[in-house]
Amino acid sequence: MISFLPLGGANEIGASCFYLNIEGSGIILDCGTHPQKNGIESLPHFDLLSSLPVDVSLISHAHQDHIDALPFLIQKHPYAKIYTTPQTRGIAELTLHNAVGIMQEQLKEQNIFHPYTHEEIDLLIQSIQWKTYQERFLINGYRHGSAESIHASFHDAGHILGSAGIFIEHDNRTIFYTGDISLDAQFVLPGANIPKSNIETLIIECTHGATEDVLLPDRNEEKIRFASRANQILEKGGSILIPVFALGKMQEMLAMIGRLMHKGTLAAVDVYTGGLGKKLTHIYDKNRYAVPFNNPDEILEEYQHRDLYKTEQLMDVMRTPSIILASSGMVVEGTASFKLAQLWMQHKKNAVFLVGYMDSSTPGYRLQESNSGDTIQLTDTTEPQTIRCSIDRFRFSAHSSRERLMEAIQQIAPKNIILVHGEPESIDWMGNEILSILPKTKVHAAELGKQIFIK
Repeated sequence: MISFLPLGGANEIGASCFYLNIEGSGIILDCGTHPQKNGIESLPHFDLLSSLPVDVSLISHAHQDHIDALPFLIQKHPYAKIYTTPQTRGIAELTLHNAVGIMQEQLKEQNIFHPYTHEEIDLLIQSIQWKTYQERFLINGYRHGSAESIHASFHDAGHILGSAGIFIEHDNRTIFYTGDISLDAQFVLPGANIPKSNIETLIIECTHGATEDVLLPDRNEEKIRFASRANQILEKGGSILIPVFALGKMQEMLAMIGRLMHKGTLAAVDVYTGGLGKKLTHIYDKNRYAVPFNNPDEILEEYQHRDLYKTEQLMDVMRTPSIILASSGMVVEGTASFKLAQLWMQHKKNAVFLVGYMDSSTPGYRLQESNSGDTIQLTDTTEPQTIRCSIDRFRFSAHSSRERLMEAIQQIAPKNIILVHGEPESIDWMGNEILSILPKTKVHAAELGKQIFIK
């Protein structure tokens, strides 16, 4: 018997965590927090595991919404084995330590979980067993009730460094969990590598299920448009703020900007980075020959000219034309991009370039939906500001378009499909489209706490 139980991230983007039971072996696929929620509310529903075995946790990649709840899972299930790729393990050592203070503050007035410490993160990282891409390994649980073993392997998902789809095999049955996947090449990373084996059950992300492909333009065309618009701002003495996720988006934007400047297509100005993003860029460079890169000879750290966090006054970054890559990507209150956005909006010659997905509850979304001359509040508690700078929008997604996902689904033609990691409208579009082209395929829309039996 194989069953699937969503603990988080079913019909939303955030807190991805799915429980798979194969003949008594309990397997957790990802274990993230919800970036737009706080404390207990941000965690997966671990209470659903109260009477279930938990033997193994397989983590697809190191983004917050896929790994940051792992320390809390291990509090409840300390004997569970953890597997990641080597790169995800290395990144997690930085990102989980970075989250310690935040979680300690958010969880200080509850008694369900104790806020984890840096020492506990050190022990957790040491316990992670890493496996390289396509390395097959055994994951039988303590109560495994079948004579046939369970094996797993990681396969390059093309999303961020170390990201992986997870392929599971048991008794001639196969399951593939995509995690977050990019089937097309980005600037740094090539596209995903889906297993060539027959896939009976596909658990697939639906991030862009409700986004028409025309709204996800060609990456190279966007690059040209980016350079043209950036030159207009820089030539007039302005500076450009680009809110980015420290992991993935910062490195992709660094590569694009660095190459454009090297070719002379983009004005050569100072590029500011710093903090966690700078450390993660170093990990990218260290691994450029260990996993597939589009150009392994390229050193991203050479494109970083100045450290944002060593600047004495924020105003200093505008004294000469410059480009600032600052986290968070959604301009969350209290972060560097939030503070800089408040400053940027006061200066007509500047521009904010928004380059990725914005949750509708974030300040970044409010910026995205506004234009120069509008008066907005970045949050409900901040003072209204009139936007004097330019607001420009670009799309450089690390997720596959719905068209590319449908092409892959049609090629795989699985017996079962479970749709996860998408808003309800995305899930609905994907489900209806799959049924129209693969009428014999059983399609499930994952729902929190609702068990699915895989036949």
